[in-house]
Amino acid sequence: MTTASTPDADWLDFREQGGLRHRILTWDGDGPLVLFVHAASLCAGAWAPVVERLGSGMRAIAYDQRGHGDTDAPTGSDAYAWNLFGDDFGRVVAAVTERYGRAPDLCVTHSFAGDCALVHLAAHRLETGRMLLLDPVLADAEGATVGAERLAKGTRRLGEKEAAGFDSPEAVGEGLERVLRAQLERDGLDADAKAAFAAYGSAPDDSGRYRLKCRRENEAEVYANRVAIADFLDDRSIDAEVQLVFSSRRRAKPEDQAAAYARDWDVAQRAVGRAREGAVHRLDGV
Repeated sequence: MTTASTPDADWLDFREQGGLRHRILTWDGDGPLVLFVHAASLCAGAWAPVVERLGSGMRAIAYDQRGHGDTDAPTGSDAYAWNLFGDDFGRVVAAVTERYGRAPDLCVTHSFAGDCALVHLAAHRLETGRMLLLDPVLADAEGATVGAERLAKGTRRLGEKEAAGFDSPEAVGEGLERVLRAQLERDGLDADAKAAFAAYGSAPDDSGRYRLKCRRENEAEVYANRVAIADFLDDRSIDAEVQLVFSSRRRAKPEDQAAAYARDWDVAQRAVGRAREGAVHRLDGV
C-alpha cells in the first residue's frame, strides 16, 4: 500500500471517446473515495500536501487536466474551452466510478476547475457525490471578457520572462510564490506546496534547465476562455449538491476589495442557487 506522500501514477485514455490521455495519481486507502481537480497552471501532484495532511484513510485520486502536468496538451484556443475541461471531468468521474464500482463520495475542485465542473453538470446527469468547490473563478460578464483578455495577456508576458527556464526545482517553487504573492494572505506560499509543484509540475530539459509542464501559452488560453458562470447557469439546473468555499480576500487591488467581494458573492450565490442543494461558505484569512 502506498502512503499519502507516494502516490501511484497511471493513465486514463479517452482518445477513442474524443478526449485525451490524462495522467492520474492515486493514494490508496480504505476510506471515502475523493477526486481532486487542480487549478490552472498547477497539476495533480499539487494536491500531495493536502492529501498528506488529511491523512491516508481516504482513497484519493487526482488527475492532470488538459495542457497540464503529463496529460496531453493540444494546441489552439478552442482546445481550452471550459466546456471541454468539463467534459474531461465527466469522463474521469465515469472512469473512476467504473474502476472502483462506485461514484466518488466527494469531488474537490480548485479555482476554474469548479466552474468547468458546473458547466458540465448543467448539461449532463452525473453521479459525483458531494461537490466541494474551493474558490471558483466566479467571473461576471466583464471578468469573462475584458478581465479574461487582460489576464491572458499578462500570462503570455510572464511566459516570455520565463523563456530561459529555471535553474532548479527550488527556483520553480520560488517562481510560483512570486506569481501568487499578491493573492496570499500569509507571508509566503507553503513550502510543501512549492516543493510539490516543482516535483510534479516541472521537468528538466536536455540542458538541465527546468521547464514548467503547463506552458504559459496554454494557461493563457484557459483564462481567455473564461465563462460568466452565473449568467451561463441562469436557465439551467444542476442535479448535485454543491458546497462552495468563498475566500474573504478577492483577486483585486486593496481599494477594490469591497466591490469585488460584493460582486463575487452575488455570483457565488446565484451559481449555487442553480444546484439541487448546497450553500456558500465564507472562509476568512485566505
